[in-house]
Amino acid sequence: MTSNHDALTAAGWHDGRDVRDDAMSAVLKTIAFVEPVAGGATWVLFPAAEQALRAFHGLRVSPVGPGRSVAATGCVVDPTEARSALRPFMLLGESLGSRMFPFGRTDADALLAVDEQGRLFSIDHGGRWLLGRTVREGLTALSEGDAPHRIAARRWVWTAPSTPGETPLLNAVRTALVAVYVLHHRRVYSARELRLTVTALRGIGVETLDRFIPLPGGLLEDAAAPLVATAMALIESEGTTELGSELKVSVGRPPHTSGPLSSVACSVRTGHYAATPTVMELSLSAGMGASVGRAGAAVRLCAEDLERYSRQAEIDR
Repeated sequence: MTSNHDALTAAGWHDGRDVRDDAMSAVLKTIAFVEPVAGGATWVLFPAAEQALRAFHGLRVSPVGPGRSVAATGCVVDPTEARSALRPFMLLGESLGSRMFPFGRTDADALLAVDEQGRLFSIDHGGRWLLGRTVREGLTALSEGDAPHRIAARRWVWTAPSTPGETPLLNAVRTALVAVYVLHHRRVYSARELRLTVTALRGIGVETLDRFIPLPGGLLEDAAAPLVATAMALIESEGTTELGSELKVSVGRPPHTSGPLSSVACSVRTGHYAATPTVMELSLSAGMGASVGRAGAAVRLCAEDLERYSRQAEIDR
């Protein structure tokens, strides 16, 4: 028998445990005694939360040893212990694209919740954390001191390659099309447009253009020329030029994209450094909800792909 089973067994858990009446009584208290937040949102019980509470409600899990990676801690499984954290868990759930229900409190006063996928999360003064892909795994992590996964927004920035002799706008569009391919290939979303933003660098930096440009049909490698032609026509129509301006080409997120992948953004910026106006800055960002699960895995693969692409800039210099 492993220490995992020892900790849970010592707390009173066993396969098939079902404390339905006690768990449902605690659920009713949790829902009834909490004021709705702005917009009228309240706690809503869903199957994964009901199943977890019926299996684990009432347990007081004690730590096993000092901890492997972090200090081991115990917890009590009782949704009323975390019922006051409606707003922070609601916001976390929105970022993850998954509803949450309170689950308990640790000995270190971190609040626990389970989501619709049956994952165990915590919120404390240090941030938001994924404890386990299942409740049992999360309770194990707490009792044995396994390091949790921090849920936080991420941003990567690279210097992208550029072709000597080509205009900054053409190089920026080409890099943006690479990003379009990567996001599609990694199943984040399939962009249908690019967003062109031009900011004059004189004075206080006035934004002179902000327009969306649809991607033409056909192959991406053939799309650069028509996109640049459209972009140049827009720039000229505003009476501005590439010179002395910051150009930003962003990958347009489709309007139907749902969270957490809707928080992923990618853009290319050039002209922002007066000393080196042709430098291409490629950036990828993702909200905290896209740091875990399938979304987190897809974003990490995108970052790896774009980093490999950016290494060409080091070779070219």
